[in-house]
Amino acid sequence: MFRNYRSLMMAGLFTIALAQPGLGDEVRDIPPGTSIKVRIIDQLSSEESEAGDIFHGTLDEPIQANGKELYPRGADVSGRVSDVHRSGRLTEPGELDLVLTTVSSGRVAFSVAVQPLVIKGESHAKSNVGKIGGGAALGAVIGAIAGGGKGAAIGAGAGGAAGAGAAAATGKRAAIVKPETVLTFTSTTGSAATITESSAEQTPSQPDQDSTQAPSRNSNQTGSTRQPEDSTPLFTLRDRRVIRDCVNENSAAFPAGVTERPELPPGSDRQVRRGETLPAELQDKVYPLPLACEEKLARLPSNLERVVYSGRVLLLDRGHRIFDLFYLDDNE
Repeated sequence: MFRNYRSLMMAGLFTIALAQPGLGDEVRDIPPGTSIKVRIIDQLSSEESEAGDIFHGTLDEPIQANGKELYPRGADVSGRVSDVHRSGRLTEPGELDLVLTTVSSGRVAFSVAVQPLVIKGESHAKSNVGKIGGGAALGAVIGAIAGGGKGAAIGAGAGGAAGAGAAAATGKRAAIVKPETVLTFTSTTGSAATITESSAEQTPSQPDQDSTQAPSRNSNQTGSTRQPEDSTPLFTLRDRRVIRDCVNENSAAFPAGVTERPELPPGSDRQVRRGETLPAELQDKVYPLPLACEEKLARLPSNLERVVYSGRVLLLDRGHRIFDLFYLDDNE
């Protein structure tokens, strides 16, 4: 009897441990050699980016190990430009070295180690020597090659040259990564992802309590202490970008003024905040996100809805509680 009681107690404690954040879910081992496909959000260039710059993206495919999904498709990813080489004339293409730093799950960011991914501009020595006389134009080509040495390489050649004079004048071949480009990184030995503090890049910014202007991405929350549950699907960086583009494309579908951000009615500004309930006088003024936009996003639980109001996109539950929001005119 005592043995059975002790077994039940141990099973109960084990279940509780797994349910606690940071215990059963604290380490998500990513085996070395795992491919991590990331859809890039920011544009990067060897002529403009600096070593240490942060970039953002989302997982284009889930990360899996031993048949288990560690991180879902669409999870937020942050990375860093580890090295930059500016393009020289004729023979030296630009180069970007990129690494991933964190992958987010819910409201927690996990650090991750990968091989540096080398992005190279097209070399003049290889592409122009045989073409300068004929003045052939070079089309834009982006190719990804997995694995190998320092990392994978992406060659990017843009435009062309007509004669040696034009080649010398336009001389540079920058390494460029455009938004929506999918890059494949490879995890390294010792790449067990461990919990780190979520930074401003992983968690949405909080609106300024005393202003209706767009908040700084690094601002801290003030006002209400009520927070959305960790399992609530907040707006990811990709969600925000997709919604902004889609709302712009479907602007004719919205009533006048819905997508613009004027001053809110007196007394209402402090309640249009995360964790607050949308004021009753505003609840009939929100407009659902068009179906064309919803189809580009992950499906929400049945008790949540994305709506547009006064230049803001809100994530509401059935009780009109605001779980998340962002500003359509805020460039992130």
